[in-house]
Amino acid sequence: MQEERKKLKVLIADKSNYCRLVLQDIISSEQDLNVLDLAADGEELMLLMSRNKPDMVVLDYDLPKNDNLLALKRIFSEQPVPVMLLVPGEHLTLALLSQAVEMGVYAVILKPSRGFYINYRSIAAEVLKKVRAVKDTAIYDVQQRLLLLQQEVVMLPSQVPALRGKSQTADTVIVIGASTGGTQAVESILAKLSADLNASVLVALHLPENFTKSYTNRLQSITSLQVVEGHEGLVLKPGKVIVAPGGRNMVVKPVKVKAANIRISFSDTAPTHYDQPSIDLLMQSVAESKVVRVVGVILTGMGKDGTQGASCILKRGGTMIAQDEGTSAIFGMARSAIESGYINKVLPLQEIPHFLNQYVAGQQQVSIPDSAYEIERTGI
Repeated sequence: MQEERKKLKVLIADKSNYCRLVLQDIISSEQDLNVLDLAADGEELMLLMSRNKPDMVVLDYDLPKNDNLLALKRIFSEQPVPVMLLVPGEHLTLALLSQAVEMGVYAVILKPSRGFYINYRSIAAEVLKKVRAVKDTAIYDVQQRLLLLQQEVVMLPSQVPALRGKSQTADTVIVIGASTGGTQAVESILAKLSADLNASVLVALHLPENFTKSYTNRLQSITSLQVVEGHEGLVLKPGKVIVAPGGRNMVVKPVKVKAANIRISFSDTAPTHYDQPSIDLLMQSVAESKVVRVVGVILTGMGKDGTQGASCILKRGGTMIAQDEGTSAIFGMARSAIESGYINKVLPLQEIPHFLNQYVAGQQQVSIPDSAYEIERTGI
């Protein structure tokens, strides 16, 4: 019984009864895999998912009631699990691939085109290899899945606002770092930032690869600021929010011809606390730049990432804010920075966007760090 529970539980959804049975035979013949059930359309798939709680889904692109990837969108908004997508070669485009990856698809199988029936037995080894590959991805981790996928209802990209402002770096850069519970905390802040915010916002969340694209789209839907995923050479313009790609250490570096201008880059340096994207490395790189004003924000999360970065921002004359214990899902990273004496203000989550709006507008004054005072004042 215990051995049965250790098997990877698979649900197969394909429009063809023949293909469903062949895939079931290929997968269930393996000792470490268990096919829970078979679905013939999107509605049956969602019903069986609710009943069986699979670890992953093998999903046919041509599945009835999956027009415009409706079934895939429903999976990741209602009952998020990893998906391996079966796609006809003629339908596989860059646009489809990008959309599927943004919604958490971790692997794609090209349907064999030989013969009257789709000959999945000819690629059985590939099918099994990619089914098992889900175990090696962050999306398979149960805690990560519950924490991240259930928080993130995948939304289609909304129209990106036109670029605003001049080409040079914003005078003020805000660096926001978070981990456990951070996706919702960042959403709460961005939703209340001024539409005309004269600052660039950098966001580093401890997210795995392939999640930040969909998360960036979600953030874009709740703010009029421009939200993009970070890439090499991206300019930190006013009114732009840049999200560090999952699993990569985003930093900033000066432009050679004009050191005052900084652009997005990436570092191979191992972070102190082994978290990626590293909040420490991002904050440190911004602190070492020639940007006029820097504000750091440490939100909910486990561990100490951000403490070292906070010290760098403080030493260069910047301002550091930490989320208080009462509004934090996990009061670890913020506590570490506070107790180290690197925080100017400890604020409830709902007050942070107001502080940032006033600070950027030049209406907010901050005191020197006094962790003992802040701890006493907030009851931490």
